[in-house]
Amino acid sequence: MGKPSFVAAILLFAILGLLFAKSFIPDYVHFSNDGPLGQQNTEWSKLPGSIWGTWDDLNSIGVNAGSFPPSVVTLIRWLLGAVGYAKFLVPVALFILGIGAWTFFRQLKLSPQAAALGALATILNSVFFSDACWGLGSHSIAFGMDFLALALVVANSPTTLWQIRLTRIVLAGFAVGINVVEAADIGAIFSLLIAVFVLFRSFTENGSIPRKVSRGIGQIIVIAFFAGFIAWQTIVSLVGTQISGIVGAQQDEATKAARWGFATQWSFPKVETLGIVVPGLFGYRMDTPDGGSYWGAVGRDLAWDRFFAKQGPQPDPQQQFLRFSGTGSYAGILVLLVAAWTIAQLFRGKNSIFSETHRKFLWFWTVVLIASLLFSYGRFAPFYALLYQLPYFSTIRNPNKFLFVFSWALGIIFTYGIHGLSQRYLQPFSGNSIAPVAQLKAWWTKVRGFDRNWILGCIAVFVVSLVAWLIYYLQKPALIAYLQTVGFPDKDMAGQIAIFSVTQIGWFVLFFALAAGLFAFILSGAFTGRRALWAGIFLGVLLVVDLGRANLPWIVYWDYKQKYDIDPNNSANSTNPLINFLRDKPYEHRVAVLQGQSPFNALYNIEWAQHHFPYYNIQSLDKIQMPRMPADLEAYESALSPNAAPDSVYLFARHWQLTNTRYLLGLAGYLSSLNEQLDPVRHRFSIIKRFAVGLKPGVTEFHQRTDELTAYPGDDGQYALFDFAGALPRAKLYSRWQIAQVDTNTLQPWIKSVQQSVPKEWGVALAQQNTNDLATLYTLASANFDPEQTVLVTTNFSMTSAANTTNANSGTVEFKSYAPKDIIFDAQAAAPSILLLNDKYDPNWHVTVDGKPAELLRCNFIMRGVYLTPGNHTVEFQFRVPNGPLYVSLAAIGVGILLCGFLFFSTRRK
Repeated sequence: MGKPSFVAAILLFAILGLLFAKSFIPDYVHFSNDGPLGQQNTEWSKLPGSIWGTWDDLNSIGVNAGSFPPSVVTLIRWLLGAVGYAKFLVPVALFILGIGAWTFFRQLKLSPQAAALGALATILNSVFFSDACWGLGSHSIAFGMDFLALALVVANSPTTLWQIRLTRIVLAGFAVGINVVEAADIGAIFSLLIAVFVLFRSFTENGSIPRKVSRGIGQIIVIAFFAGFIAWQTIVSLVGTQISGIVGAQQDEATKAARWGFATQWSFPKVETLGIVVPGLFGYRMDTPDGGSYWGAVGRDLAWDRFFAKQGPQPDPQQQFLRFSGTGSYAGILVLLVAAWTIAQLFRGKNSIFSETHRKFLWFWTVVLIASLLFSYGRFAPFYALLYQLPYFSTIRNPNKFLFVFSWALGIIFTYGIHGLSQRYLQPFSGNSIAPVAQLKAWWTKVRGFDRNWILGCIAVFVVSLVAWLIYYLQKPALIAYLQTVGFPDKDMAGQIAIFSVTQIGWFVLFFALAAGLFAFILSGAFTGRRALWAGIFLGVLLVVDLGRANLPWIVYWDYKQKYDIDPNNSANSTNPLINFLRDKPYEHRVAVLQGQSPFNALYNIEWAQHHFPYYNIQSLDKIQMPRMPADLEAYESALSPNAAPDSVYLFARHWQLTNTRYLLGLAGYLSSLNEQLDPVRHRFSIIKRFAVGLKPGVTEFHQRTDELTAYPGDDGQYALFDFAGALPRAKLYSRWQIAQVDTNTLQPWIKSVQQSVPKEWGVALAQQNTNDLATLYTLASANFDPEQTVLVTTNFSMTSAANTTNANSGTVEFKSYAPKDIIFDAQAAAPSILLLNDKYDPNWHVTVDGKPAELLRCNFIMRGVYLTPGNHTVEFQFRVPNGPLYVSLAAIGVGILLCGFLFFSTRRK
């Protein structure tokens, strides 16, 4: 590592260390929406076992969560542990991104000053920074790998030895593969971008057109092959869990059309392009205090668009997202100013300060910049609809992912611009003894042409910004009124948001004035000679202060011991007695919440379901973080969803019964309704404990945050933990089973009635089931079917139960041991029986009876089962995924390490 590289690394480390200094405080971890500490503490995701496949037993009725790849993120988590990972993933991921950017910029032969500023602009760009802070640090690592891939590609020249050229291209492929491993569909988008870049670069080299094409395509093939080589396990896992058997992944026109609203929900509204220029103009997180709440339209359900547009009679969209954003878009005033100046230079032709080669690549990145922004608009513009028609683009959710590409290209153009400024206006060997202000005045009297017009343009933008700021301020009452119509009815809160938004334009005006002023001094030649170093320092300080200030709202820390109600005297327990009750043998029951708008529902949905339950390994029927539901699960949920008919309300209880949902949480006053409406004959609902919701110990003031609340048991509590005695046991023996048979004429009206009461995609999933499965679902949902007496076998199973048998004395079954991927039972079957395990069926589950392989049955449409002969048996269910793809990826890692060693010693010797 040379001195510039060492200095750049120290600079990145110091800035990230300052921004994330709180990570070094004991008991504090960084916020993460997609992978909070609770999720890292789950048994099903423990390393190293999760590398060989994972079964998420805490979510719904269980789901195949794929395999943890041998990736950078996996290594970080393994080395740091759950708490260390939650503390340091964000700064480590951003550091890797910065190092990747620095390496690429230096391989482009850009100046060290430009490379350092480019790396800083990249890691502090709000798109990357906020995304990492939101809990997706793996994306930053992926983008760092993309930079390394391009660095390896551009390091080659016609004079490079063929073996070194090939090694670099192969390693570039490995870097692209790691990008796919870390970023999935976003990684796929960047892979296509890198392929286009490689092809474009081949056209800038010498040779005939056919030779250029063959060279570019050959390099793309090598990169693609080795990318697939190292990412093979991830590709197989993603196809198996995110495409195969997932509703909406089909590529027919009807499915694409039905999925459009869901796939484009996180589109980037055109008006919010202003947020790229003005920090926090539309707010930050949904819960940012003091008026910083996000009030834009990212994450808005299509139903709300139709509602606001008043396109005919529309259903009430209150249950759909009005907005939901956890990432920002601000790029930085200095970055935008330098990038705009750089692009303007392209239109000067040969008068540009950039060489012909640089201009070619700048045109490439400018096209990428514009195209990616247009695609990010999603359903708010016509451009994304063209991409959506391409194969498998309909499986990529959220067009605003193209903002990553936009920000990536913007950072590259900015770095080229700093390099151009350095070469033309910051020559360190030029003498200059005139004071900077005097130099600026003298220059302004003489300068003409592009530079003068540029400064005049900056002055015009500054004046327009001041006028816009004044107009926006005067329109504050109208803004408050608008906010009250789009989800902020409280006038005081709407007023705070309006003031916050107006203030952000003030920050823009300030930093624009500073950036434009510094730009003018640089163009005047005031920083040539010995002052050149100061220009770099001023640019760096302005960049860091502007973007650092704008990014502070994304940096959120938790005292995890307080957040997770950890008992200070026994870290294995919670101070919340309800949590301790539910975590006792959680594999024997599931828990769900009764829907409502009470403070407890907010506490449950945000804190308990997403944080406490995973942390304490409590199994819940409620689905958390499952944007792509398996088709069989959606069909199952559809069949057991009550429709508008009053006589279908019993399906709530039937759903809980079939899924082993023993415990329910909600308002205590619901008890009579549960028994009278859902179970009017047997009245099997009862209250175990009543409780109230109040501030946690030590919290003296409520700031409208759910993590400040906890449950306090008491006989007069407003809420209750209900026991549903009708829920089936997790495991049960049946001496009576059957294959459902229903007339087609009965099924068709039932399907239509269900489709009218469930989301469109769920209805599609139901209709796509075969006749036997539809008959099973119909029977399960029938009020005349008794799940306690009979189990439905969906698998083609030759054994038949004895005639006229009952299930009264089938035998007993008990847990012998439990792990998410390995469950062992002791079963005593009094007669030929089927052991029903009320966990989701998956072909990767295998079962043995007394150590011998047995047939895994699919029962009750979606659950697992096995046939037992009379007698005592040991039954073991094991989840095993094929490990061939893992060994392929591990072999690729080994090859990559050897090639890195070869490249290092070969180039060092040269």
